[in-house]
Amino acid sequence: MDEFETLYRQHAAAVLRFAWGLTGDRSAAQDILSETFVRVLVKAPRIETRTALAYLLAVARNVHLNGRRRERRRAPLTEDLPAPERDLDGRLDDGARLDAVQAALRELPEGERAALLLRVDHELSYEDVAAALGTTAGAAKVRVHRARLHLAEILSGRQANNPGAES
Repeated sequence: MDEFETLYRQHAAAVLRFAWGLTGDRSAAQDILSETFVRVLVKAPRIETRTALAYLLAVARNVHLNGRRRERRRAPLTEDLPAPERDLDGRLDDGARLDAVQAALRELPEGERAALLLRVDHELSYEDVAAALGTTAGAAKVRVHRARLHLAEILSGRQANNPGAES
C-alpha cells in the first residue's frame, strides 16, 4: 500500500489537472481522478516509476472517454412526455399482471429466461450475467434483448386473445 500512496502523492495533482483540462469541470475531474486511481489499485500490476505518469494519464483519458460515451447514450427527458398510467389498458390488477408475467416467463427458453432474470431481477451487469451463464457479455446482451422481445410478444398475444379481461 505504501507504493500506491507514494504513486498517488506524486501524480494526483497532475492527473487532476489533466482531467480538468479534458472536462472543464472540477467536479468531473475529481471523479476521473478517483476512478483512475481505483482502477490502478484494483487492476494494474506494479507500475514502473519512470512510466507511471504516462500510464495514469492514459487511464484518466480512458475514464473520460468512457464517461462521454455513456453520456451520449442518454436521452434527455422532455417536459411534454405524458406520465405513464398505472394500468395502461385498465384491464389487469397487479395480481393478475404478475401472474401473466410469471406465466410468460415460463414460456421463454431457459437461456433467455435466466439472462433476463439475472439482469433485471438481480440487477447484475452484463459481464456478471455472462460469467453466470458461461458466455460472453455480448451474448448475454443478445439473450436479454431476445428475452424482452419474446416476453413482449407473449404478453401482447395474451392480451389480444383475452381483450375483455377485467380486474
